[in-house]
Amino acid sequence: MSENPVIGRIANASLVLEHFGYWPNFHDAEVKKVAFEANPGYYPTVTFVLAAFQSSASTDAQGYFRQVKHCEIELRFTGIKEIDFDGFSHQNVIFNLKFDEQGIDLICTLESSVGLDACVKAEAAEIVSLTPTLLI
Repeated sequence: MSENPVIGRIANASLVLEHFGYWPNFHDAEVKKVAFEANPGYYPTVTFVLAAFQSSASTDAQGYFRQVKHCEIELRFTGIKEIDFDGFSHQNVIFNLKFDEQGIDLICTLESSVGLDACVKAEAAEIVSLTPTLLI
């Protein structure tokens, strides 16, 4: 799997790379929380908290792919120049999370399976934290 060169612009991307062994597309991850911050005199900031995991090739007794490497990831965008944010609901499941560049800015598109659709154009992005989690 070839890595998107834009990922190298995300501060602390190594936390995700070390946890999963690659940069995932976050298929079926869930957006658990979104926090917007105003920065008087500067562009605003938005932080997403994602519940993510890796699907393994093996299946359980019901035929579902087993999920491993569960974690919670805090992803922050600073210097937001544009944001489209629609459909946030009680459940927000990601189909795909894509990163691109537009000039000096990063573009992050969150394609939805259920709930939130979002697109952020920002000066910078960072992985604030990655916390392994256990299913209950």
